[in-house]
Amino acid sequence: MKMTIEILHKVTGCVLKVVNAADLRGADLRGANLGGADLGSAYLCGANLGGADLRDANLCGADLRGADLGGADLGGADLGSADLRGADLGSADLCGAYLCGADLRDADLRGAYLGDADLGSAYLCDADLRGAYLGGADLGGADLRGADLRGILQVMQLGTPDMWPAWTYSDVIGKQRICVGCQDKTLSEAKAYWTGKTDRQEVMAAVAYAEAIGKLRGWGQ
Repeated sequence: MKMTIEILHKVTGCVLKVVNAADLRGADLRGANLGGADLGSAYLCGANLGGADLRDANLCGADLRGADLGGADLGGADLGSADLRGADLGSADLCGAYLCGADLRDADLRGAYLGDADLGSAYLCDADLRGAYLGGADLGGADLRGADLRGILQVMQLGTPDMWPAWTYSDVIGKQRICVGCQDKTLSEAKAYWTGKTDRQEVMAAVAYAEAIGKLRGWGQ
């Protein structure tokens, strides 16, 4: 049964400290070598993990509210259903990370690398994603209401047509998709679904705008 974990020096591999794996609230783990560590469901509220090596770590269901993960290496890490509200993930490497169902509301993801990450059904409301890289990321069902997407080429906000939050993005195979409320559709599906609905004229205008943007950006349609 998981009880403690060893914090190793990144270069020498020497054990720096042994900590309780279940409760790490406010712990100073800056630059720690935690690659492959089992931290599933751990309490890491307010922990400082800046620059830590967390590649392939299990952080599924972990409580990381307000944690500092700036510049951390989270490549391939499992963050499914993790609570990352208000966490600092600025410039973090999340290449191929699993973030399905993760709560990233109000998180700072400026300049983060999220290439090929799975963000399906993640909560990204009011998150700061300025300058983040999302090439090949799966955003199916993600909630991006209020998120700051400036500087991202793979995602485009479409405002709130007919009072529904909307955005368009390029999926993992480079095909354009459009999200309006809880609906997530390809361009052709969107046209077929909303065409002719008199109470969704603004949505159709947003779809037309999204199509034009997709063509300019070279997204598959």
